[in-house]
Amino acid sequence: MLNKNVPIPLYYQIKEDIIRRIENEEYKTGEKLPSENEMQKIYNVSLITTRKALMELVNDGYIYRIQGKGSYVAEPKINRQLSLMSFTEEMKQKGYICATKVLDYLYINDQNIANKLGVSPEEEIIKIPRLRLVENEPIALQISYLPGSLLSTEELNQVRKSKSLYQVLEGKGIIAHKALEKYSIKLLHDHKIYSLLNVPKNSPSFYVKRLTYTENKEIFEYAVSFLRWDKYSIEVEVSK
Repeated sequence: MLNKNVPIPLYYQIKEDIIRRIENEEYKTGEKLPSENEMQKIYNVSLITTRKALMELVNDGYIYRIQGKGSYVAEPKINRQLSLMSFTEEMKQKGYICATKVLDYLYINDQNIANKLGVSPEEEIIKIPRLRLVENEPIALQISYLPGSLLSTEELNQVRKSKSLYQVLEGKGIIAHKALEKYSIKLLHDHKIYSLLNVPKNSPSFYVKRLTYTENKEIFEYAVSFLRWDKYSIEVEVSK
């Protein structure tokens, strides 16, 4: 199955072959893969090469390992295309059953966030945490910060009922026109966050900082998000 006459590392060829088998459902979600020793015989390579291929697959989220039991096919990741489409719209478009749980909003004073929003440090800021679920499983925690004067108590209750912040804002004529997002990897140390996402402590996540602008280039939202690395992949379109 492997071509040893091309300048492509053998571990990479093994990795690509296993990915192909997963995508063709020869290996199904939750199924146990052949052991390292079995794969060594299947591909006629060294144990080191087999282990490197499997480690790459773990790192890319295609499989997961259970100590003492072996390697298993992971659930497919949700491929997120970077756009202004709302979470609900994006998930529905991809055919997923999704839900949003609006956690209790509160008013805070935070000079750093006030500076990001371009408001006075004395102005209260609305903090709205929302837990995103797909197929009834938590996949992301998003915390939005808005100027305190932007939404009334009645409108905040509408957010809680409709579970769509942008829908309520659009009703006020505040429409997202552009967003600037910065991605990094963050380990989850905060008990509340990793508990809400239903993952172990120190699990990695995509950590996203976002500034959202109106058509008039006014910032109306600063948000931070924690996306489960085992549930998300990120797709970016690059053009000239």
